[in-house]
Amino acid sequence: MTGSFVEVVRRHALQTPQAPAVTDPATAWSWADLWRRAHQIGGALADRGIGPGDRVGTAMDPGAEHLAVLIGIMAGGATAAPLNVKLAPAELARYLDAVRPSAIVVGDGHRPQTRVPSYLSGELVGAAASWQHHRTPGDAPTIVFGTGGTTGTPRGAVWSTAGLADYLACSALALEARRTDTELFFAPFFHIALATCALSTLYVGGGLVVEPRFDAGRAVDLLLTGRANRLFGPPTALNRILDHPAFDSSRTGHIRTVLFGSTASEPDLPERLGRGFGHATLITGYGATEFGAVARLRSWENGGRMSGIGWPVPGAELRIVSAAGEPVAAGEVGELVVRAPWQMAGYLIDGVPQPVPEEGVRSGDLAARAPDGSIELRGRLKELIITGGENVFPIEVERVLCEHPDVAQAAVVGVSDPGWGERVEAVVVPAAGSTGALVGDLDRHCRERLAGYKVPKRIVVRDAMPLTTAMKIDKLTLKRWLDEH
Repeated sequence: MTGSFVEVVRRHALQTPQAPAVTDPATAWSWADLWRRAHQIGGALADRGIGPGDRVGTAMDPGAEHLAVLIGIMAGGATAAPLNVKLAPAELARYLDAVRPSAIVVGDGHRPQTRVPSYLSGELVGAAASWQHHRTPGDAPTIVFGTGGTTGTPRGAVWSTAGLADYLACSALALEARRTDTELFFAPFFHIALATCALSTLYVGGGLVVEPRFDAGRAVDLLLTGRANRLFGPPTALNRILDHPAFDSSRTGHIRTVLFGSTASEPDLPERLGRGFGHATLITGYGATEFGAVARLRSWENGGRMSGIGWPVPGAELRIVSAAGEPVAAGEVGELVVRAPWQMAGYLIDGVPQPVPEEGVRSGDLAARAPDGSIELRGRLKELIITGGENVFPIEVERVLCEHPDVAQAAVVGVSDPGWGERVEAVVVPAAGSTGALVGDLDRHCRERLAGYKVPKRIVVRDAMPLTTAMKIDKLTLKRWLDEH
């Protein structure tokens, strides 16, 4: 199929063989280099009997070699399954029970302590020179992204060959990727951001600078010295870049695009990014592992006011429904249900994809639609706090807390309470240089701006928030910590 991601990589290697494709701290590959290595890996897997119908896990650090392994797996007609190497052994074992890989390609220090049919070294060699890559049908599975590891049983969302290709084309358009872009990417490869950002930039012929792990000083150096003109990162990482002592906004004129995730608990981030990257287009939005990024908001839209998650991207249908599944009126809060032509084929259960319901994917996210059609998130359905019979959306309280000048971050959760059912509690990280009795100030600040039942019954100050592997605030860990303290 000529529209597959593998075919796009091959075409770039034929048309612009010497153009840069991917670099990491130890590697600098052209498109010809990337395709040559991916082709070698696909052939080496075929020599070991791995091809269509197989799933192959990868337990490796992000980098050029890991990228080539993923492409090589797909080139052989097998399904790539990048693994979250940070999962606890029991979590990973449950995930592997769902995905059921035929083999796992491992990098240094990442051999999972679980039982699978075989482990393969990342240094795959020995392919026959005559081997040809597999032209995979559009409905064949090509990659699996894990999800649910912080909210429940880990599951695998399987994407088809055509679905991935369609999604990369849509993402490249919505996120304004160009052939002349070089993107700094430091997210894990098992996250959907790999497709949304990194693979979509490659899809249009741009290049990647991949960092195995996030380091703010290293990121600042790569950006300020012109080795990247495009940046993706979660709010936590972007704040660390902006706060780094070496960051210099006068040297960011070449940065063309900054992509970032939800800023619900850090509403001043868009303004800070605008000051730090004065010539860049800022792009935020909404997405999930099951369907990718399906809404976007760019800084040149909406009068420059970056509020909410923007509008659906072309081809995506976003509905907001009640608990009974009925559409709600504009301004009312309901659950987001998403349907897109490129969405996952289904979750893997015992190695078999379970089809997506005809209505689409129920996201578990609460949202409301403005009269102009734009969408604003109101939190997670499972995070909704019901205290004394009243509904409290954590995101609303977090925004009020972050309006206080001495607060850098805020997270609000519901904690079990025998009298109220749940009580509202908050954790905040103070802004640099903040002084005074912050807890007392915040209590007064909230009472002036929120109904009494929404005011946190307890506010705890911490030096930092616990983070998930995607560098988002880990509310499950916070909830457990609050229960214990």
